[in-house]
Amino acid sequence: MSRKVPIMLIILAAFGVPAGLIAQDEPFLGTWELNLAASSITRGAPPRIETIVNIAEPGGFRSMLAVVGEKSTSVEIHHYNFDGSFHQTEGSDPRELSFKRVDQNTIEQDTRRSGTITVHRHIELSRDGKTITLTANGMTGGGQKYTNDIRVYEKK
Repeated sequence: MSRKVPIMLIILAAFGVPAGLIAQDEPFLGTWELNLAASSITRGAPPRIETIVNIAEPGGFRSMLAVVGEKSTSVEIHHYNFDGSFHQTEGSDPRELSFKRVDQNTIEQDTRRSGTITVHRHIELSRDGKTITLTANGMTGGGQKYTNDIRVYEKK
């Protein structure tokens, strides 16, 4: 019985190390809040509050997006897996997302609905690691086209 405890600790440590290494190397992790004054929102009405929380997971990171608008609140989970495949979102607006790592501070993202790519996003982290700028062009789930939807998030 006593041999099982050390073996379990070794197994748990082996699975915990990769997540720790990812967290050390991933500059997008943490809590980010939308700075409305620095943003230029062209897709719908601006939210009252928009917060992103990114945590490490195998293959990339998991991102929780919480949006408080004038009439509603929504929460979504996106899996930033840099494998070139589309992955289903979880939460209020179901769709598929694909992520490509350009470099340590830049990500390209495509949104697919019903087999068609409808949105392209360029996500860039500032050199000092304190600001994310997300620029989007495409079409909303309701069919409205938009360009240069720029959202600036500050690390908290």
